[in-house]
Amino acid sequence: MRRLLLAFTLLLAPTVQAAEPQIEEVRAAWAACTALLETAPNDWTGWRRNFDGGYSDHFEFHDGGDDAPSVLVQTWLIDAIATQTDTSCFRPDGSLAFIYSAMVSPNVAEGASGPAITREGRLYFAPDGHLLQLLKRITEDGKQVAAIDNDKYQLARGCGLTAPHATVDDVRSHLIAELGDIEGTRGKYETEPLDWCGMEVE
Repeated sequence: MRRLLLAFTLLLAPTVQAAEPQIEEVRAAWAACTALLETAPNDWTGWRRNFDGGYSDHFEFHDGGDDAPSVLVQTWLIDAIATQTDTSCFRPDGSLAFIYSAMVSPNVAEGASGPAITREGRLYFAPDGHLLQLLKRITEDGKQVAAIDNDKYQLARGCGLTAPHATVDDVRSHLIAELGDIEGTRGKYETEPLDWCGMEVE
């Protein structure tokens, strides 16, 4: 877990827009979220479902409570060939601050060979929900080899699994929809996928 948290922290190395106060605020929120994960890595609510055919669906919500950061870690295994993990960080006021998305799979580009590759997305959100900054890259053996999928580097699946929860309350609603409340009543929650691979920040 410590290695994972260190990797996440390194992802926040200075960028072209690092001087912007809003970006710095997101970085501070992420630091608080990683501290929460480090303090209580197994203190979560949600599920870990494994299915036939190489599929799984994990939803692990680290609820910091009111006026504290919270973290949602979602992991999917698809066709036993690709694994994606989205880590969402929420500010103490409940708003979404940051998503780190990473999919690992073989390079399925024609003629490709070698180690698995990773598609990384870093999505920075303002408190009002708009996307402040989007960083994306393809890595191989930890080194960037491309800005995004191309003819030489292609992941086995696209970006369709990332579906941001705008607030902590949305995460809690999603939990109730899947697991039910204390009386067993389930609500409804529909996710809106965000195909960030082809997006640019306006």
